[in-house]
This record gives sequence, structure tokens and C-alpha cells, in this order.
Amino acid sequence: MAQCALAGRVSRCAASPAWRLTRQPTAPPRGRPSRSARVSAASSDVDVLASELVSAVAARPANDARVLELIDALAAARAPVNPAAFDGAFEVVWSEGTMAWRALVAGAIQRVAGKCRAGQQFRFGGVNAALNFAELFGGAVTITAEGVFRPVAEVADTENPNALSQDARHPLGFEVQIAGGDVSAFGRTTALPICGPGEFEVLYSDADVRVFRSSGGIAVQRPSDWRRDVRVTKR
Repeated sequence: MAQCALAGRVSRCAASPAWRLTRQPTAPPRGRPSRSARVSAASSDVDVLASELVSAVAARPANDARVLELIDALAAARAPVNPAAFDGAFEVVWSEGTMAWRALVAGAIQRVAGKCRAGQQFRFGGVNAALNFAELFGGAVTITAEGVFRPVAEVADTENPNALSQDARHPLGFEVQIAGGDVSAFGRTTALPICGPGEFEVLYSDADVRVFRSSGGIAVQRPSDWRRDVRVTKR
């Protein structure tokens, strides 16, 4: 479960550490595109890369080398923040490294354990909430880990450290503090004694795709219809 947590460095509960003159615009030189035109072209390039990434991870089998090339190009593009990338749950469709969800999206595992999926949900607010989820056996078993997160100083708003700066650009670094988790099966939920600090990065994100990196590796995520089942009973 430790690797299914938000940032890969989660341990059994223990005392947690504290969180740690305006210039007038000038015309561009003759023959050179204006800044707005260059920004528009750059945005178009990013859109093309993101669209290709979505197609690349959907291919069967996926070309892992090409996926990683696209991820590197998107991270290097330093795209601005798209709030839609943090609206609702996103689930993993491709991953590399030692993350637990790499196994969950593997075809061999799904032939044994039925439909499996894993992902995350981040919500900015007064207190930023982070939720990691994994479903096994077509949703009969659900494992979650949750806590709070905040952007690192380099991309945080100077007046509100829980918010991203208006001019923040990818990659976006975050700190996370896991408060606990649970496993739900057959209508019952049992608490899991996990908590601890960690870090993760969002290398690129928009309304359609999000690239997440932690100590456990890299994952490409797409929007998900996952919702927490509120009908379960805790014990």
C-alpha cells in the first residue's frame, strides 16, 4: 500500500513533521512575429504534443519510448496551469517505474483480478485535499489513501501558500501529507494505519491528460468517472 500512496514515501502512522514601472508595449522588429503570435504558436505546439500523448498511451501495445519522449517534450514546454487538470478524479492509463498502479493497469493482472483501475483526485480549497484510489475486481474492493497537499514555494502564491501562483508553469512541485487510508469490500470499510509526508510533481496537465511523477515513477492519467462509494459501513 505504501507505493499506492500519493508520493511513495508513506509509512505506518507516526508523529508527522511540520510543513516544512510598467513599460509600454513596443512593436516587434520587422519580419519577426509578435509575442502574442509566438505564445499562440507555442500553445498550439503543446496542444499537438498533448493530443499525441493521449493517442500514444491508448495504443495497444503502447510505444513506451515514444510516450516518454512526449512527456519530456511537454515538461520542457513549461505550459501554464490549466485549472481543469485539478477538477475531479483522473485515473492511470500508462505508467513506468515501481508504482503499485503499474500492476493494476496491466492486462495480465486484470485477467485474474477483473477490471482494475487506480488514480488520484486533487481539490484546491481552504485546505487542499488529496485522494489516491485503487479498485480491484471490478470495484468490489477499493483501497484509498488521503491527506492534504500544497505547492512548493517556487510555484506557490506569495499570499496564499496553498494556492498556485497565477504565473506558475509546469513542472509543478507539491508536498503531500498522508493522514490515513482504508480498504472497502463487501459493504464494509476498514481503516489502514498509514500516514506520512511525501512529494510529487505534475509534469504537464490539462483537461484531458495529466502526467504525474513521484519517487515511484511516472504515470499518465486521464479523466475518470470514479466516485467514492458513500454506502459502505466503517468498522
